[in-house]
Order: sequence, then C-alpha cells, then structure tokens
Amino acid sequence: MLADAHLHLVDLARLEPGFPEAARGLAWKGCAASHERPEFEASEALRARLAAGGLAAVASFGIHPQALGIGDPGFLERLAAEGRIAAIGEAGFDFFGDRPGLVRSPENEAAQREAFELQLGIAERRGLPLILHLRKAMDLAFEYSPRLKRLPAAIFHSYSGGAGEAASLLSRGVEAYFSFGAVVLNGHKRAIEACASLPAERLLSETDAPWQPPRGSAYCALGDIVKVVAGIAAIRGRPAEDAGETLSANFSRAYGGS
Repeated sequence: MLADAHLHLVDLARLEPGFPEAARGLAWKGCAASHERPEFEASEALRARLAAGGLAAVASFGIHPQALGIGDPGFLERLAAEGRIAAIGEAGFDFFGDRPGLVRSPENEAAQREAFELQLGIAERRGLPLILHLRKAMDLAFEYSPRLKRLPAAIFHSYSGGAGEAASLLSRGVEAYFSFGAVVLNGHKRAIEACASLPAERLLSETDAPWQPPRGSAYCALGDIVKVVAGIAAIRGRPAEDAGETLSANFSRAYGGS
C-alpha cells in the first residue's frame, strides 16, 4: 500500500480530469487538502470517484498562509465538529518573499499568526492532526511547540528543514511526522539528509499533486507517489516494498487510523 500524505485533488483534476479512473488498481491511500468551501465540495466528489475504484482518501481543510483571504473559519469549525475531516490544514507560515503578502513584515506575520492560531485552537479542541506549511518560518514551529505537543500529530508537509531541527522538535514531545515528496528526487540536500537520518516511524511520503513535480515533469501526478516511495527507500537503503509498508503504517498513525 502506498500512502500520499498530502495532495490537491481539485487542482490535479484541472490538469488530468480522468485521474481517478486512470488510477484504478493502484494500492493507494491519501489525504486530500482543500482551502475553501467550493473546493472542498468538488474534492469530496473526486474522493467518491477514487473510492469507486478502490482508492481511499481522507480529507483535510485549512486556511492556507498563501491565501488568507479565501479562508472560511466557520466552515472549518463545522467540518471539524461534524467529523468530516481527518486533519486541519495545510496551515502555517510562509515568508518566502516571492510576493508582497509573503514578506516577513510585522503586518504579514500578524495576519498569518491570527489564521494559524485559529486553526491550532480548533485542532486542540477537536483532537485533530495539524498539517503544517512552513517556508522560512521554522522558528515559529519551535515557538508553538508547547501547543503542538498537545495534538495527536503535527504533520510537516514538504519538509525541507534540517535533521537537527526535526530531532529537536521530537525531543520537545511533539508528535511530529516529516513528509517528503519530489524534493528527495530532485536533489534537495537538506531534505535528503533529514530523510536519511530521521526515525523511520516519523516519515511520510507525499506528492503535493499537482504541485512540486519530479524534475522534467509538467506536474506531479497521483501515480508519482511510486517514484517518491522508491526515492525514500533508496535514500534509506531499504527495499521499496518495505519502505512503502512503513510509510503506510505511519500515515495511519498520523491520521488517526485512516
């Protein structure tokens, strides 16, 4: 069984409309992220098409730090209260600086903190995992670690931090999982070092489909999880089948038995 800890079904369907049917026969499970109500409803329809082909996906919903304006806190609260999502997110901080709203200014940081703390509070109240999106913001993971340790899981999506930072978060009692995608295929040195050295039970595999494709691909496809798992296995010196089983078991723990 292959496990994809984070992907975007609606965005993928725009590029490959028939992907749920094309994937039939793949031993796969995943977590589908959404960030506004229409996207969530469309994602649920795509989840049903996947389920018809024997592929199981759970849902997450959150206010993305790159798009605070489309967030819907009331809808998020209702989804969490009704048990319709397996996790909150992706949520977090993005100070990459490639657009005005992502510069680390006092105003931008305050706005992102407000959205993050709202979601963290819901995760605490509802006992849900939180999927973290962090770019140039790892210091804030440590600042919030006393609260993150209250959660059943903190899932670091597309982790590109250092192995030492990850180990330090674990030492603080955070139930952290570090998710790796095509960056480990594309030669990202820090991600590869972290993937190689972290405890096996703390690793997750993801595609972030259709985003962050393997080098040479126009977009990341659902089936690229096969390449990601094989890449993680090679980094750790293990057979791909064994690595896939471990990553699948980790997915189940991180997402509450899913």
